[in-house]
Amino acid sequence: MGQEIQKECTRCGTCCAKGGPALHKADLELYEKGVFQRKDLMTFRRGELVRDNVTGQLVPLQQELVKITRRNESTWTCCFFNVVDRLCFIYNDRPEECRTLDCWNPDALQEMYEENRVTRFDILGDNNGYAELVRTHEEKCGYEYLGTIYERMKEDPSAKEDFLEAVRFDMAFRKVVQEKAGIPAAEMEFLFGRTLGETVHMFGLRIVETEHGPELETITEKKAS
Repeated sequence: MGQEIQKECTRCGTCCAKGGPALHKADLELYEKGVFQRKDLMTFRRGELVRDNVTGQLVPLQQELVKITRRNESTWTCCFFNVVDRLCFIYNDRPEECRTLDCWNPDALQEMYEENRVTRFDILGDNNGYAELVRTHEEKCGYEYLGTIYERMKEDPSAKEDFLEAVRFDMAFRKVVQEKAGIPAAEMEFLFGRTLGETVHMFGLRIVETEHGPELETITEKKAS
């Protein structure tokens, strides 16, 4: 007999383990209802190298996206996925991508995947203190800006200090925002995305902590013994 064709969800949890869904404008109602909060979200910023949920390829984002965050930094599993029972904590109010996805036939998800995506400003508004913090961080740590510094580094080694300055700013800014503005640490990945320490590998770089503070080295470099 031929292999049975899957036609319904088997609750295997594979899609949830690959990461939370990106949010679309229709999902803003769920945020307003309190189904999820800022601490439950993370932002992938424009220019960041990410794995496309549909194609599986690593691609730089043409526009930022906000998605349901991971359970912790060691996994991409959606924070609302109950790994023991393989159930979704917010199933009745799950985001649009979760409702659209049929893993055995991803065409519907592919059609809507890049349409009407939510940005940080859709959630925060664009004329308040939170929005100004986001803009300040992007000005100093945006990936397009870092990309121009990285290109200069190929010809001018002194440009490495400019890149490192952005790394230092990213570290210090997050700390100041928590301490001075009282914004919880759990909201940092929504407001400012992943730390540069986690993402500079996309430039072939890594951050090394030294007694003098953070330093940059290329991934192919070997530390002197």
